[in-house]
Amino acid sequence: MNYLYNTQSNTLEEQLETPHLVLRPYQEGDESDFMRLLQENTAYLPPAFAGRLARVRALDDARSQVQQLRTDWDNRRTFDFGVWQKEDKSYVGNIALKNLDRSIPKAELGLYFTEWPATRDVAFEALQKVLGFAFGPLGMNKVYLRCTQANESFGQVAEGCGFMKEGVLRCDYRGADSDELLDLSYYGMTRQDFEQAQEQWLETGSAAMA
Repeated sequence: MNYLYNTQSNTLEEQLETPHLVLRPYQEGDESDFMRLLQENTAYLPPAFAGRLARVRALDDARSQVQQLRTDWDNRRTFDFGVWQKEDKSYVGNIALKNLDRSIPKAELGLYFTEWPATRDVAFEALQKVLGFAFGPLGMNKVYLRCTQANESFGQVAEGCGFMKEGVLRCDYRGADSDELLDLSYYGMTRQDFEQAQEQWLETGSAAMA
C-alpha cells in the first residue's frame, strides 16, 4: 500500500512555509477571505472553477465550502491549501491536490490566485512548496495539471516548475455553466522530473548567493 494510504491523520505536516508565504488547510474563520477572493476574480476563474463560484454565493455558502474542504483534507480525499502572504497576512490564492489515484499514485493539481497575472511569482513559490509535499510526505509518483485556453498561463507556471506539456485533449472538458466543449492542455511531472527540478532550483539558489 502506498505511503499516503498508510499514514495516520496526524503524521502529515499541515502548514507549509516559504520565505514569503504560509500554506495551510482551510479552517473556521477563513470563509470571508475565501468568498472575497472568488468574488473579486470572477472574470478569470471560469471555466475551471465555475462550479466553486456557483456554490459560493453568500457567506454561509463559503462557510459550508470551507468546512467541506477541511473534511476532505481529514479524509485524505483532497488537499486544498489556502495561501497567505507572511508580510501582511493577506489571503492570495488556493492550490489543491485532488483526484488522487492510489494505483499509480498520482494527483491532479488545481490552482488560482488573486490579481492574476501580477501574482505569478507568488504562484510559482507556492507551487514549488506544494510539489515538495506531493512527492515527499504524500509519496506521489506523478502530479498533473489540465488547462483550458482561458487558464493556459497556469500551465506556463507549471512548466517553469519542471512540468512537461504532454499533449492536448480535444473537446475534453465542459464547464459547469456552459455546453461548449473545450480542449485541455495536459501538463505532467513525474518523480524523476521533480528530482531534476529540485537540483536545478538548488543550483540556481547557490548561484544567486555566490
